[in-house]
Amino acid sequence: WSDLGSHWTIMDNYIKPYPICRWAHAALDALGHVMQQHGLTENDIAKVEVRTFAQAAALYPGMPQTTSQAQYSLPFALAARLVHGRIGPEHIADGGLTDARVAQALSKIEVHEDNRHSARFPLGRWSDVTVHTHAGDRFASGDIHARGGPESPMHLSEVEAKFQTMAAPIETQRRNAIWGMQSRLLEPDAAFTE
Repeated sequence: WSDLGSHWTIMDNYIKPYPICRWAHAALDALGHVMQQHGLTENDIAKVEVRTFAQAAALYPGMPQTTSQAQYSLPFALAARLVHGRIGPEHIADGGLTDARVAQALSKIEVHEDNRHSARFPLGRWSDVTVHTHAGDRFASGDIHARGGPESPMHLSEVEAKFQTMAAPIETQRRNAIWGMQSRLLEPDAAFTE
């Protein structure tokens, strides 16, 4: 009890940047980093080699038929990121599950277990990617750790962006009011009923 009121265990948890299994997040960030750094699009990329820990490598390998399968598919998440530049709720449900471009991009993704990354699991969720272009270039990401936990927290602006995306069905004024309350929760006069 000695740290009651000073150590908030909620800060030891993580917030997932993407609406899928956290085991896929490091590879998603690695692919995004390489694409952004080198100005690559889906059409530039011939192959994406992913090296990751065993549990992530064993995630659902094909084109998912359900949201549950989509949330637990590393190759699908990477194909969606490759095609759309991001992966959001709309990519793991309804029409996202029958996206022909994503299904085609799946053939560009190769996932392999890497013993280095497996040895760091479960304390870390590491991956790295090598992107091969049609022009013959190879770009490596280096080792990337999943963001969102205390060891690699998301910036508050990223958390707000995720909130706005996930709460998009709610009208804008209400979403902004709810987000505005998060900064007041620890103030003595904050009314939770608000």
